[in-house]
Amino acid sequence: MALPNAVELRDISEFAEAADCMFERFLRVYSSLLPGVEIHHIGATAMPFGHTKGDVDLNIRVAAPDFTYVVEVLRRTCRVAQPENWTETFASFACDGYELPLGIQLTQVDSESDFLLALRDRLRSDAALLRGYDDCKLNAAPDGPEAYWRAKDA
Repeated sequence: MALPNAVELRDISEFAEAADCMFERFLRVYSSLLPGVEIHHIGATAMPFGHTKGDVDLNIRVAAPDFTYVVEVLRRTCRVAQPENWTETFASFACDGYELPLGIQLTQVDSESDFLLALRDRLRSDAALLRGYDDCKLNAAPDGPEAYWRAKDA
């Protein structure tokens, strides 16, 4: 039986078109605000199959000298998210005004925080690994957000 605070997951196919449009829109705006940075669509909606909470995650990768400047730009245009997870090389934000919730993970290139793009690419290239990850999420979702995050992290 699912707990009242169960994490609701839905098939990514329900969100794929909106997620792609959001990424393109974000890319158009932020490529001009932050020239030279890498912006990548990551997370469940960037996968060929699986389940999602219905949010879209992007990874902005920047060189070390640009990290603080990009943090300041994002502070002006988005909301700070999960400040308890911030480090010298990682920051997260939430952006309003999109069809779906939009999360931004800012990482410094070649730092210990710079693994999100490699993780996305690994999951995209290994269907069995992606299926296992998706199954892990599906199994943990009924137990609520805390269990869901612990299972994903593990």
